[in-house]
Amino acid sequence: MNEEDKKRFLALVKGKDIAEIMSLLAESGNQYSRRILRFFRWFCKWTPFFIMLTHMYGIFDFSRNPKEMFVVHKANWACYTFIYIMVYVLPMVLILASRFFWLCWKYRIPFFYFFAINSIHLVYWSWYTTNEMVMAHFAIMAFTLLLYVYGAVDWFCSKSRLGKRMFS
Repeated sequence: MNEEDKKRFLALVKGKDIAEIMSLLAESGNQYSRRILRFFRWFCKWTPFFIMLTHMYGIFDFSRNPKEMFVVHKANWACYTFIYIMVYVLPMVLILASRFFWLCWKYRIPFFYFFAINSIHLVYWSWYTTNEMVMAHFAIMAFTLLLYVYGAVDWFCSKSRLGKRMFS
């Protein structure tokens, strides 16, 4: 791209939002760019949801055991750090990336869940999930479920035929 093309392009995109530009690239870029952007959009949509579900299952399974999850050993710090980054930090980075695609609030519910889970860990001042954190995790799970129920009711009332007839 030469300087003239660069100036024309910058004049064209001046005042546009990054999400609009990303949408245009996903629609009209070359095939390689479209595939990467589609994959990145899919990744930003569904990876936090799957991490949230597996975390919920892990907490549920952990809650049925009377013992603590594990005993902390200094030799395992690399493993602990990797798990913490994959479960707690990666979703926080994905929320920034999801901004490029203007995902609706239903796809951002897992991010509320991860903010709350990180808050629980900060309050108890522990990287590890302990037995005393389980009830706080269950409260966050219930709140998250209520958000999804609200989304389903909202969809029913505003998008479905029956809901439109009943509530219009």
